[in-house]
Amino acid sequence: ILHVTLTERRKEYEKAKERDAELRNLRDTAKLQEFFLQEIQLGELWLARGEHKKSIEHLTNAIAVCTDPNKLIEVLEDTLPPHVFEMLVHSIPYTLQV
Repeated sequence: ILHVTLTERRKEYEKAKERDAELRNLRDTAKLQEFFLQEIQLGELWLARGEHKKSIEHLTNAIAVCTDPNKLIEVLEDTLPPHVFEMLVHSIPYTLQV
């Protein structure tokens, strides 16, 4: 009886560890999404204020954590002024190297 109880406890402990890992992963994903949105918003804010370098800094951060960076770059190409998009393209390799 004692052996069964220890075995059951071990199984429950392993299940609890797995659930904790899943929750941690969800929290990390939520934080990543929050950071991504924050960087997009800051990029837009600085762009509206004419601060192109600051805008590019935040947009490259968003690209670095984006799950589909190529799609985001396509969207930015369609929405950013051409000279700002060119600045962004030149800054991308430096961001991804860090």
